[in-house]
Amino acid sequence: MRKIWILLLLIGISLMSFSREEYIKGKVLQLIESKSEKDNNEISEIKIFKIELLDKKEYGEKVYVEFPIYKENSYNIEVKPGMNVVLYKDNQEDGTSNFYIADVDKRNSIYLLSGLFVGLTLILARKKGLKALVSLGIVIGVIYEVFIPGIVAGYSPIILASLTGLFASLVTIYLMTGFTEKGINAILGSVVGVLFAGLLSYIFTYKMGLTGFVSVESLNFANLLQGIKIKEIISAGVILGSMGAVMDISMSISSALDEIKLVKPEISKKEIFFSGMRIGGDVIGTMVNTLILAYIGSSLLSAIFIFLQRSQYPLIRLLNFESVVVEILRALCGSIGILIAVPVTAYFSSIINIKNEK
Repeated sequence: MRKIWILLLLIGISLMSFSREEYIKGKVLQLIESKSEKDNNEISEIKIFKIELLDKKEYGEKVYVEFPIYKENSYNIEVKPGMNVVLYKDNQEDGTSNFYIADVDKRNSIYLLSGLFVGLTLILARKKGLKALVSLGIVIGVIYEVFIPGIVAGYSPIILASLTGLFASLVTIYLMTGFTEKGINAILGSVVGVLFAGLLSYIFTYKMGLTGFVSVESLNFANLLQGIKIKEIISAGVILGSMGAVMDISMSISSALDEIKLVKPEISKKEIFFSGMRIGGDVIGTMVNTLILAYIGSSLLSAIFIFLQRSQYPLIRLLNFESVVVEILRALCGSIGILIAVPVTAYFSSIINIKNEK
């Protein structure tokens, strides 16, 4: 009961927007001055920008902000006149405020890209596209308002990921097809495939002695992760990460077999099953590549680091870095989930017989 109250509290907190630090939007009007810092070991120059505040309380107010340029270029962000920036507002005890440029404001670009995605989805898929967007919104909402707070509250990430995956399958496929024969078959195939991938990753997580701390950042913030089942997060990531691809292949096979049964009602269960296996064989190649390439793309910087250090570490060491092992585990377990979904979907399509109407 105590955990339930903690979970509800976390959900409530996540909906509230409060912070001790205050950040506001501003627009860079012009570069006023650039001062060289010859005696500074870290900073090469300090630029002074004139910035217009775009916060509701101080809208239109002009301030001058110092912006250091570091000698180590990787620390610098590019700021130019005309850009929108995020300003950190440091309130002083005497009622005045100092402002510092924290970052370039990327929200307009995010809104533009999101609008392009939504627009193309609606134009190309129309009603089904709208349903897909609705299901996506619902699933993302559940992930951020239930799944993540549940993990923080101490619940099993694997159980929560499994329930989230099941919910995602039900919502997405129901909105696309309803609880028709092909919809039910797709749900069953995708759930079995994903749960198999999650179980496999769970077994090998413990078999390989993984800790769950796969990055330097996770080690640095280890004190914030007290009470969280870190090891299980690896398997939870496999379940959620492979859900889309497994659902896709299950829906493709189920839909194709449903059309075959409509055209040829007298087809035997054995013929339906092997038709599904042949269809799945054609789809597997691209789907497995899609999932593995997605994992490689998401960890591309890590792959570059490994490549650059290949002469320093032998293969026996490289293949035992936890960050490397976890990415391999995710890619292979997710791909195995896709493979398992093919015969499972084909099997359920062959035994489940709901009367179809043209």
